Amino acid sequence: MSELRLVPAAATVWAVTLVAIMFGIQPGALLVVAIALAALALRQPGHAMLTAGLGACALAVTWARIVAAQAYEIGHTVVGTISGTPREVTGGGWLVKLSVNGYPAAIPVFTETVPDGAAAGSLVEVSGQVGESSRPGVGTVVINGDVAVLGPPTGFAAWAGDVREKFAVAVENAVGEHAQGLIPGMVLGDVSLQSATEQQAYVDTGLSHLSAVSGANCMYVATSALLAARMMRAGLRVQLVAAGCALLVYAGLVGPEPSVLRASVSGLVGFVAVISSTRAEPIHALCLSVIGLVLVDSDLAVDFAFALSVAATAGIVAVSPLFYRMLAPLGWPDILNRALSVALAADLATAPIIAGMVGRVSVVSVIANVVVSPVTGAVTVLGMAAAILAQIHSALAAPVLWFVAPMAGWIRTVAEIGAGLPGATARAAPLVVVVCYGWIIAGFWARRPRLTVACGAVVLTIAVAGGTTNSPGWHDPGDVDAEQAHVVNTEEDVEPVPPGTTLVVVLDREAGQQSRPVFTRSGIPVIYTGREGIQ
Repeated sequence: MSELRLVPAAATVWAVTLVAIMFGIQPGALLVVAIALAALALRQPGHAMLTAGLGACALAVTWARIVAAQAYEIGHTVVGTISGTPREVTGGGWLVKLSVNGYPAAIPVFTETVPDGAAAGSLVEVSGQVGESSRPGVGTVVINGDVAVLGPPTGFAAWAGDVREKFAVAVENAVGEHAQGLIPGMVLGDVSLQSATEQQAYVDTGLSHLSAVSGANCMYVATSALLAARMMRAGLRVQLVAAGCALLVYAGLVGPEPSVLRASVSGLVGFVAVISSTRAEPIHALCLSVIGLVLVDSDLAVDFAFALSVAATAGIVAVSPLFYRMLAPLGWPDILNRALSVALAADLATAPIIAGMVGRVSVVSVIANVVVSPVTGAVTVLGMAAAILAQIHSALAAPVLWFVAPMAGWIRTVAEIGAGLPGATARAAPLVVVVCYGWIIAGFWARRPRLTVACGAVVLTIAVAGGTTNSPGWHDPGDVDAEQAHVVNTEEDVEPVPPGTTLVVVLDREAGQQSRPVFTRSGIPVIYTGREGIQ
């Protein structure tokens, strides 16, 4: 069990930060004391000292940031730098993350339009109404207003933007519409060429991690740099330094956003797994990464996406080898066993979290990930090569992109077919997901792999075929809680949203024809009444 010795420390840092943000500093301090006393009761003085020390550090850092955020006075006009790429909000408008000197967290800014030149690293002036954010975090404010560009990105941010733009142009020129949206997403995290319907298809089939920068991207970058240094007969230390530098440059290239930080964690763990022969080192790397990232950015402790990334990485590292051994008696091809074991492990770790987030899970995610697994690595690696060639001239990248296009098109086809199935997603509570996977694990543990797979296939077929085909944005009327719903006649009446609202209902039958679910500027879901239910 020595390979798990850093798990309590990582869990303590995460839990203490989360409790401090959600409930206050005093409950966080009590949690630190309780964990230390529990370790002493278990006769683990070393763990008691480590968890108490790191927990106290996490508490102090979080407290300092919360105090700084509360003391900072934000006026109706704020000047700052755009952090990350502005993103279009479903239902209209844009979300811009603003980094302001002296404020310890990014400020979300909702605006109707984004002016030309507003990109990651741009200096902007935001003027508008300052309100209280409904999302937990160190920062407690949100701004609704207008954005004016004061200056373009400079330095590394300007170079990164130029790299993304050149690659996007090369993809548009060389690849057909069916495949062009996924390639920039898998390589550089650029989803600007993806339609809303395409993005939703990836979400419904559990493939959304492919359409953005993932840990696999970072692992490929680090491993490629290490192999290049090894080909030059460099020593191990030089190889590791080269891999680390390449990972830092890539993370800066795609943008210093939380999603990139999460991907860097997964990539680092995967890289360690590649160069080591046991599972101990990857688990240590994951724990150290969690500790470091949560200390650097306290908001990650309350970020569902961060939890998903860590859970998926831990599942793949720790559980997929067990699934692989359980599937071995089936006599299937090794590549299929490996792909299925990874998909099952990732889904086992993340499905309960997703169920807790949105109350629905993808029924087809495991199958979809297995089907596309033979081409995902090739799309990523060759796409990176094309991105490098595109910086010289788009014509040089075209031959590589021609080869990548059919594979990217295959991934999109799988996503569209899977999302179009009647029961592609299903309502589920976290406990239901845990029980379902518990039966699967019990079947494998009882050494009945064929019976377990057969029963799973039957249940999956019934679930997929027995579902109802719902139009995008459809919601079950039974999900509506009248006491927490804000009912309005038209879209114009949505704002302002009363405190405590968890759902907005628009009665206008002519509105709401959206291709994806709609949310207010503060993240509250909006549903529309229709002739055949709520959509």
